Amino acid sequence: MLLTDISIIIILGVIFSLLFTEITGVLPAGLVVPGYLTLLMKFPQAILTTFIISILTYLIVFFGIGKVTILYGKRKFTAMIVVAIMLEFIMNTFLPVDYVYITGLASVGIIVPGLIANSIQRQGLPATFLSTSLMVAITYGCATLLNITI
Repeated sequence: MLLTDISIIIILGVIFSLLFTEITGVLPAGLVVPGYLTLLMKFPQAILTTFIISILTYLIVFFGIGKVTILYGKRKFTAMIVVAIMLEFIMNTFLPVDYVYITGLASVGIIVPGLIANSIQRQGLPATFLSTSLMVAITYGCATLLNITI
């Protein structure tokens, strides 16, 4: 198996997330999220947009869809993923094509905002954002120390 810089960063993010979760009990928005967000460090506006989509997803599912239907477990997780994908497609539709590629929005995994929203629902906004930000910073720092191109 050929390891690329991208796969190494994702693997580092997963390892640090697993260690952090085992030590603290707080899940940093899914195991793969810190690695994906680390890949976007050159585009902070893409990371900000990802967090905004995540918050909007949580609000729509919790205060909108959740009030009309019974959501729990896999159904709630599926609703989070579907709403996040729809919001991302809507944003990509209304933003100019050049902006989408310049900011890196086109490269964000389309399920990442849904994973973050699901973690917000489980453990709250502060714990999710702080743990995810910490894991992104650690992954980025380790990638920099290992001279991995981001």
